[in-house]
Amino acid sequence: MVRFTLSKQERLSSLKDIDFLFTEGKSLTKYPLRIVWRESTKPGKSPVRVMFSVSKKKFPRAVDRNRIKRLLRESYRQLKPDLYLSFTLETALDVGIIFTGKEMPELTLIQNSMAKALERLITQSRQPQ
Repeated sequence: MVRFTLSKQERLSSLKDIDFLFTEGKSLTKYPLRIVWRESTKPGKSPVRVMFSVSKKKFPRAVDRNRIKRLLRESYRQLKPDLYLSFTLETALDVGIIFTGKEMPELTLIQNSMAKALERLITQSRQPQ
């Protein structure tokens, strides 16, 4: 059973891996989210490693950026079990979730967008290259 937590092993924090993610990764957009992903070259303890980002240019106040990242993490955390059923440790993914909206979102908007974006991520990552 997958737990509803977001541990250190499930977070993408290596600068080298993040750089590879944005240079070699594929992306999809479901407003107000943009998801960038790539197959992980070094699978670890988690089938999916994730990072969250909010633009400093659009939200200059750190309080607002932190609030949005908190909403993103919460909605991802609730949808994580469905995502984990689709991947194994052999087919691990690195995922970056970027908020692209221009105003402070509601939790329901984030949850709906996250659910649809993760569904598209599962189908697009399963397609043969």
